[in-house]
Amino acid sequence: MKKKIDMKSLTNGSYSMALTAVIIAAIVLVNLIVGALPSDLTTFDTSYNKLFTIGDTTREVLQSLSEDVTLNFITKTGSEDERIEKLLESYDAASDRVKVKKVDLVADPTFTKEYTDANVPSGSVIVTSGGKSKVIDYNSIYVTDYTNYKSSFDGEGQITSAIAYVASEDSGKVCYTVGHDEIALSAEMTDTLEKANITASELNLLSSQIPGDCEALIIFAPGSDFTSDEAEKVKKYLEGGGHALIVTLATSTEMPNLAGILKVYGVSAVDGYVMEGDPDYYTEIPYLLLPVASTASQVTASVKGINLLYGFAQGIETVESDDLNVVATPLFTTSAKAFSKSLMSQTMEKESGDPEGPFTLAVQIEETRSVGSFGEADIDLEGDDKETKTEGSGITKILYYTSPCLFSSDALSSLLQMYAEMPAGNMKLFADSVTYLTDKEMTVSIEAKSMDEPTLTVSEGKQTLIGNTLMFGLPAAVLIAGIAVTVRRRRK
Repeated sequence: MKKKIDMKSLTNGSYSMALTAVIIAAIVLVNLIVGALPSDLTTFDTSYNKLFTIGDTTREVLQSLSEDVTLNFITKTGSEDERIEKLLESYDAASDRVKVKKVDLVADPTFTKEYTDANVPSGSVIVTSGGKSKVIDYNSIYVTDYTNYKSSFDGEGQITSAIAYVASEDSGKVCYTVGHDEIALSAEMTDTLEKANITASELNLLSSQIPGDCEALIIFAPGSDFTSDEAEKVKKYLEGGGHALIVTLATSTEMPNLAGILKVYGVSAVDGYVMEGDPDYYTEIPYLLLPVASTASQVTASVKGINLLYGFAQGIETVESDDLNVVATPLFTTSAKAFSKSLMSQTMEKESGDPEGPFTLAVQIEETRSVGSFGEADIDLEGDDKETKTEGSGITKILYYTSPCLFSSDALSSLLQMYAEMPAGNMKLFADSVTYLTDKEMTVSIEAKSMDEPTLTVSEGKQTLIGNTLMFGLPAAVLIAGIAVTVRRRRK
């Protein structure tokens, strides 16, 4: 006898097959859509310190691009550095102007010779745009501090700096004085200048003039005075619309010629170190200041709210100038409870006669001059350099800070007699100072990201508690849940 067809089962089976087909089609469609999305929307950076995530500064640089940029990833197929590759994908996804090209050293061993004669190791990146290029060596992306046993990843800082370099029309130049026992520019400072694509050259004023292409002069904490001739060269450079970063260090050595440069603009330093009397404005020690940043200047506006330490600083006295073209703007100030202690003092406590705050700790000076008003004697320039200088904006710019510890961890560590690391705000301030003095639209300043992940220390008692929970607690919870489900079903 022929078996009767169960229409209900057939209908249900057809429905199940149709539903399965719809689900499979939906999954395929979703995969196609996800595959078409940029990688920054489909991948997640779970690394400590977001090693391959780009920040706001990088996005600003990418948004400003007017020409295409190629990131040539030098590698060997199958042994790519995952961190660098993921970081490059983030750049590719963030801008239509940026393209990543993978170059296999085995398949194309002569590719790097187009850009450099040096050996380019696997994992390096060569950034190109138009006729400009910059090689980022693999060893500059991974940085190891053997002194303090720290490792960092500087991929974003190096790549963004290189993009800014190849996209810009020209690079900048600063000169720093030597010959007066100046404190050497720290690694953080030179790294910031390099990332800003600014060449830093030493300058001995005793034997040389200030070059015409010097966009800013750096006088960094000299230990001995300038000669009168050297000071006169600096004065004429500033009178001609020059720009300078002047950093002094509290010392018992008299420096009348250096002080005379600042005195022209009504500025002088208060003897001794500034101490804070308000605990909200210092950290650990009263001379490690947490100053109040002014929002009235572009130099300090962006460091408001960022950790910034100002150690071993002097106060600044300003005399109101009769020259209406000179404007002095305080950049950092102390609380009203601050006071200044002589270098010879044996105590950090406030005593009768100590100068009282609030103090100005840094100042921005601008002097506006009419275009073409600088005489030929202002500065020794030749040819095109003279024309460029005399037809400039006519604004003298000076940033005066009273402690090298603001920018140099070496100086701070030396005075503290222990290793000290620069907070993020300090190097941001240095970058913004350079931006202001060199008249750049933006200076790239991206710190290397630490690769030293924090470790979780668990006491012996807590280890036992956690172990017992995992060994007995979780199985017991599963057993109890199973019994509850079984009892509920039987009651139904």
